Amino acid sequence: MLPFLHQRLQVLERLQARCSAVLGTYNALDLNLSSELSDFLDQAVAACRQLNRAGWENQFLALKAQSVSAAHGTHPDTLERITGHRRELQRAVALRVLQHSAALLRTEIERDQQALADANAQLRPMLLIALQKQVLAVPGRKGVSQAQIDSLWRNLLKTPDVELAARQLAMQVSVPDLQLLLGDLILAARAT
Repeated sequence: MLPFLHQRLQVLERLQARCSAVLGTYNALDLNLSSELSDFLDQAVAACRQLNRAGWENQFLALKAQSVSAAHGTHPDTLERITGHRRELQRAVALRVLQHSAALLRTEIERDQQALADANAQLRPMLLIALQKQVLAVPGRKGVSQAQIDSLWRNLLKTPDVELAARQLAMQVSVPDLQLLLGDLILAARAT
């Protein structure tokens, strides 16, 4: 089953905002950094489970293990017991964990945004061909209902010269994502 990219993007963007907030805590030299970092990593692990992303979950659990190790006075790389400068170790590990988390989230967000942009770029000419052949009619100015978008998508799947490309696109991106993109394109077409 294809992922619903719009929903996944919302989850990832919330996690990215939370990561930024924890980086703000780090920058402010706040003593609550450890608990904030732990809460963020717990949220990230829960989100990964919700999104069915075992690889991401594993990475965030590994990052949490590094943080827990530092909090208990063990250097996560060398496994040496640290008796002095524990706070510095915790802050250094927290920064590394946050940087890695931010990079992971940024990469995944960019990947999903690119997938949606690519799907939009493929959907636009299909819609134009269907409109040109008068197979589709742009709904009225009052708005576009979900039923209208469903009907437009089904008609697009039956349009000559577009049918095969539309079916292929539906194998790459989920139909709910395509319907949202189609709705956006229709609104843009009506605005011009």
